[in-house]
Amino acid sequence: MTKIKDMTEGKPLGLMIRFSVPMLISNSLQLLFVLADSAIIGRILGVDAFASIGATARLHWFVFSTVLGINQGFGVLFAQRFGAKDFAGLRRAAVTAAYIAIVFGLVVGIGGVLINRQLLVIMLTPPELIDGSVTYLSWLWGGLVLVTCYNLCAMMLFSLGDSKTPLRAMIVATAVNIAFNLILIFPFGIAGVAAASLIAQTVAMAYCLLALKKTGIFAGCGIRPDKTYVKPLLCLAAPLGFRNAVIEAGGLVVQRFVNVFGTEFVAGVAAAVRMYSLLMIAGGAIEGAIATFVAQNFGAKNMARIKQGVRDGLKLALGSSVVIMLITLPLGRHILSLLIDGDAIQVNAVLDAGARHLLIMTIGLPFLYLLFLYRAALQGLGNTLIPMLSGFVELGLRIASVVLLTGFFGYWGVHLSDPLAWPFAMAMLIISYFLVYRRLTKSTV
Repeated sequence: MTKIKDMTEGKPLGLMIRFSVPMLISNSLQLLFVLADSAIIGRILGVDAFASIGATARLHWFVFSTVLGINQGFGVLFAQRFGAKDFAGLRRAAVTAAYIAIVFGLVVGIGGVLINRQLLVIMLTPPELIDGSVTYLSWLWGGLVLVTCYNLCAMMLFSLGDSKTPLRAMIVATAVNIAFNLILIFPFGIAGVAAASLIAQTVAMAYCLLALKKTGIFAGCGIRPDKTYVKPLLCLAAPLGFRNAVIEAGGLVVQRFVNVFGTEFVAGVAAAVRMYSLLMIAGGAIEGAIATFVAQNFGAKNMARIKQGVRDGLKLALGSSVVIMLITLPLGRHILSLLIDGDAIQVNAVLDAGARHLLIMTIGLPFLYLLFLYRAALQGLGNTLIPMLSGFVELGLRIASVVLLTGFFGYWGVHLSDPLAWPFAMAMLIISYFLVYRRLTKSTV
């Protein structure tokens, strides 16, 4: 039987570390999954192909991040039902969430395939990159329903306190992805790399489904959705999905300004964003641990334990962000150089842009980690409105920064646009967490 973990008992710090480490490794492998695509394309097909993929990053992440937000919302309800030992409710919620996820994946995926070229043109993507970008996005969005279902299965496991099974699934998926990348890239180019990603995601989904079956919790749950769970699921999922979409809408505006500076700048920023995703994996693992811990204990009505857990999470967030900064600041340019190959002058221009972008974003890492921490705590408490509003804060500040600063400082406006938004959104979430926690504590007394 797959091991599940009740986080309503035991030392919070130890529980969160044991939960976070497999999740951290899993997130690392998921990023390796993406980096493998980028490195194989960059070193085999060259800078232009790498830039074609980079030009899709914001659009793809806009959709994928929305999927993650929706599944995070589902996971809050799963964890609360598990913490309350309401296994019948957990089963009904899971089946209903699966129907919602499938419909969303199909509708958005098909719609994305139909309009991706127009979107790339609107974003001022360099003409020489558009065909490759359209090919890559069409494959990924066409298979979005598979990615959505895999993430839903992984979120179900996380909500049960099981972060090891998604890790094993991602180990298998990463190996499958790299193998099929190398097999398919030579006959099919960019399309082969995208197809390899979908094959690997499907394998990971199948692995997680088998693990969920072995828990025994979902035995006899049937295949019919429960209409009474549609509203509570959407009340948690829709704001988080919308929040992520709003945040990434700012990224689309930033990408439009990135595209103005040409192919080398597009490739450099894309490489830095890929690398920066690696820096965020510890924060993502801590976010997942805090959200699950708080949700389970909120379901068990243990408010004092939530307070201690968030304090321990604060230590993890600050400590890990500082360690990552100390490693990345001196080594960033060298690591970026591993992703691309080609003409020396062109590669140097790409690395110059990428190193600048990575430097500025790395300095802002502690703010982002604290943003993750308190956003997750609020979500675990069932409050998805404030995290959604924080997304609007990020959106407004990113757009204002890139529009105003680019006019005065050129490409430095692009580099500064993301980190400038984080401290303000972080402050809003911290203040809101303490207010919400105090109100909920009084109501449970």
